[in-house]
Amino acid sequence: MAAEPPQSPVTEAVRSLEVRWIFPGQLEVQVARWFARFPARMESREDIYLLEPPLPGLSVKVRGGGALEIKAYRGSPGMLGVAGRARGRMESWQKWCFPVSPLSPNSGDPPGWTPVAKGGASASSHGPAGRSWHPPRGWASRGAR
Repeated sequence: MAAEPPQSPVTEAVRSLEVRWIFPGQLEVQVARWFARFPARMESREDIYLLEPPLPGLSVKVRGGGALEIKAYRGSPGMLGVAGRARGRMESWQKWCFPVSPLSPNSGDPPGWTPVAKGGASASSHGPAGRSWHPPRGWASRGAR
């Protein structure tokens, strides 16, 4: 994979706070309404992750063949739970993206890289810094333990 020069010589990092809940079944009505405020899209793609050598605190992948993403773990402010349904650790990350040329179709997977097929719904909120969010009724928010 060959890196293409970025549009700007300086690539700014993007900070994120992420939590993942994976569970079967339908969302309760009030939770589904709350998530409906955020743009959602169905995704299906193959990402290729760098697994060797191990890089503690870093995640390196080629997202869908079009961008090299490097994420640095910045810690966790604690757990976030949906009362009686799910609980997940919030993770703070800093991410840089660089455009890359896709691998040729018959090149195989480079040593140390592993493909992962991904699919499902994805939603995000990019509110102003410092803005608080309020979970729907029935949710419990738990701090760091």
